[in-house]
Amino acid sequence: MKFSCNQDTFSKYLNIVSRVVSNKPGLPILNNVLFESEKNKLIIKATDLELSINTWIGADITDEGKVTIPAKQLTDFVNSIPEEVVQVEVEKQNFNISTSNNTASFNTMPSDDFPTIPSVEKKEDPFIQINKADLVMAINRVAFAAATDDIKPVLTGVKFEIEDDQVALIATDGLRLSRQVIKVGKTSKNRSFLIPVRALIELSYIISETSNDSDELLSIYLIEDKNQVMFRVGDIDLISRLIDGEFPEYKQIIPTGFKTKCSIEREVFLNSLKIVNIIARSVLGNKMILDISSKSDQISLSATQADLGKNESNFGCKVEGEDLKIAFSAKLLSDILNHLDSENILFECSEAVKPGVFKIDGDDSFVHLVMPMML
Repeated sequence: MKFSCNQDTFSKYLNIVSRVVSNKPGLPILNNVLFESEKNKLIIKATDLELSINTWIGADITDEGKVTIPAKQLTDFVNSIPEEVVQVEVEKQNFNISTSNNTASFNTMPSDDFPTIPSVEKKEDPFIQINKADLVMAINRVAFAAATDDIKPVLTGVKFEIEDDQVALIATDGLRLSRQVIKVGKTSKNRSFLIPVRALIELSYIISETSNDSDELLSIYLIEDKNQVMFRVGDIDLISRLIDGEFPEYKQIIPTGFKTKCSIEREVFLNSLKIVNIIARSVLGNKMILDISSKSDQISLSATQADLGKNESNFGCKVEGEDLKIAFSAKLLSDILNHLDSENILFECSEAVKPGVFKIDGDDSFVHLVMPMML
């Protein structure tokens, strides 16, 4: 194998691909990226057996070939060299890489040992296409609500519900739930499936690193015989396994009405939370009290810790309906406020033992539920 390419392009795509490289000591081949050169393109692949990336870049190919190289060390080297032409030549078992003033040689492993990564021909029609900007927005508003441990694997995924001309993304860890609905082109088949949240975080990263056109569409393919999904972003394919299992029935827990409704400025709410969290972070469960007064159009946040003390922060807002006193985890409230891109939010609730509901003023496509704590 022998080729040359530009450092900036090589570095950009190596950084994307190497993020899914595994560190499993029992399978050293997964520490590597696979390079395959053909015609005038260089194909780059990486996988941890759960998540895979397959992409290609333009390159001047002198000799075609196929080889695997340690991902981390190669990526670090390419990131460190200047923006100029990079020359690569594989001789015997060595991957030799050089620029005008820098050289390195990496030991290779046989490409035959590298796992097969499924793909879909470009001529095949996608299952569905989604606007990239809409999907990144939905991932940001939903993914943080998924579970981070594997006690219940279905909670580590984001459910995609595809119905007619819309897709709903839903995530929950049992203490909170986020749902974002986005419009898409008409689909011929309604489906739902569970995608690991890590795959969507990587997808969001790929879009942000490679896309300049916010109106560009992303294609989704279902590889049903392997229980996998593939996202195609330009010249990059991200392939992920799907999660087996039943996602919790969530629709019936989303309240359809309220007794108390508050129109709040997000930044004002967030600043009060930061103040109260000085005490609340020392309280079991990060507990703080939210006291809503309709008469004074005010919300009071407070936290008390017996060995430390207490504090309180008040801010004004528009309150409709009844007064309400309810307890939440300050962390859970901070999480939702930090993941919203609108300054005008709504908070709705009916009782101290029922979920608090966060919405975006003027946007019915999003809803977030937070379970309360005992007063």
